[in-house]
Amino acid sequence: MKKLILLTGMLLMMAAKSVFASPVAPKIAPSERMAASEITETVNKPAATSALVANLEPIEPTPATSAPVAKLEPIERMSTSEIRATINKPTTYIFEGVKGRELTLSLWAGKLTAELYTPNGENMGVIEKNDSQWIGQLPESGIYRVRVTPKGETSSFVIGRDFNAKWTYRPDRAIPIAFGENEATVRLKMSGYQIQPLTVPGKQGQTIRVSASNKNLDVAIESPSGQLLDQGEGQTFAQLPESGTYKVLVVANRPIKSSIRVAVR
Repeated sequence: MKKLILLTGMLLMMAAKSVFASPVAPKIAPSERMAASEITETVNKPAATSALVANLEPIEPTPATSAPVAKLEPIERMSTSEIRATINKPTTYIFEGVKGRELTLSLWAGKLTAELYTPNGENMGVIEKNDSQWIGQLPESGIYRVRVTPKGETSSFVIGRDFNAKWTYRPDRAIPIAFGENEATVRLKMSGYQIQPLTVPGKQGQTIRVSASNKNLDVAIESPSGQLLDQGEGQTFAQLPESGTYKVLVVANRPIKSSIRVAVR
């Protein structure tokens, strides 16, 4: 009995050793073995893909470019009956119109082109001279546009917008500056919606100063080439960029009497 127990224990121990024993490495046939020199050559040999990459030319990165952005023209609301501005690019002014009303659009100072468009985009007329105006009935109700384009790099101007009004230009009138004097005063009696041009000679580098006794008048100074130099209510001042005959524009939107003093120094 003891011998049987001892034999059984020995068999169990042998079975356990066979289970937990390390696996035997497979035998390699002599023909499959590599010499040490062959192993070194295989390791040091560059791969085929490495040679292909080396022969490729470097690709220059393409800089990211953004699409050009369209420049939008400025749009301003024409909230008063006049536009007084200096611009260096085409600018659009908008106002609300009612069908059937008569509109007078006048350019009384400045050197530019003004185009009037209906709410549907129809071109109703063009004003190009400072003694011209557009008069007509509005064909529909809606938002009208006045597109102003300066002639030159910049342009200062005054555009009047009136309903049921018609501006008139009076004949040019010379300012009577006596010999040896540098200023003179003229008395004006004007009806409503009239513009009185006063002419005065000036030399480059001189200054013109204008003042009105009635501050309800608008006055402006225009160069011989048609550029608006300055404008204001009741008074204005400008340095002369060239020699020639200048215009002092006196604008009345109601019947008025006033004295205008012009000094050239």
